[in-house]
Amino acid sequence: MALIDVLGYRHLLERDRKSGKLDFKDKLSNALSVLEHFDESIIKVQAISDTIIISCEEHRNLIEFFDALRKIFIAFLREGLFIRGGIAYSRHYQSKHVTYSHAIARAYELEQNSAIYPRIVVDTNIIEMFKVGAELPEILTAGILCYEQGVYFLQILSEDNWGEIYKLASDIYEKDKSQLNENAYNKHLRFQCYLLDSEYNVNNIGPFIPKIISIR
Repeated sequence: MALIDVLGYRHLLERDRKSGKLDFKDKLSNALSVLEHFDESIIKVQAISDTIIISCEEHRNLIEFFDALRKIFIAFLREGLFIRGGIAYSRHYQSKHVTYSHAIARAYELEQNSAIYPRIVVDTNIIEMFKVGAELPEILTAGILCYEQGVYFLQILSEDNWGEIYKLASDIYEKDKSQLNENAYNKHLRFQCYLLDSEYNVNNIGPFIPKIISIR
């Protein structure tokens, strides 16, 4: 189960309210249109306001699940929006009127406390399960994960898309830079580090966020 959150949602919603426009609503609709291409027999999606809940019921489909989440992340970037989220494995029950889910609760905890920046964190219990599980997809050698400071998260970048995602992230920063508080600025800075540190930055392209300067 994955829980995805759109960063800056309240600010963007308020901006629409004040302007009388529906720009943010249109961006959400455009980004979520990528969901129409998913196989509903494998991946189920529920979107409520700024929160997207995506489920995958079969272990054998985990790589397809991760790939769907990667496409969602990139779709939001193309609309000028950052997202973050958590992926967890636990009990989940859903009927017509009732949803009871340890998995959603854990995914929310990961999104709030571990993701922090624009990224989708994978619970370590999933990693451990797939390390020892027989006849399960090999996720640790598939190039679909990153690791930092004890945290596993989804690899969004590839050789083919690095340049596009760098440009999208740069455009988002340029659009937002005049109104960033410290917390929001750090999210941009951290995503830039992810881009620059990537093995796909083969041309050693530099930062788009200005460096700290000494005033003399």
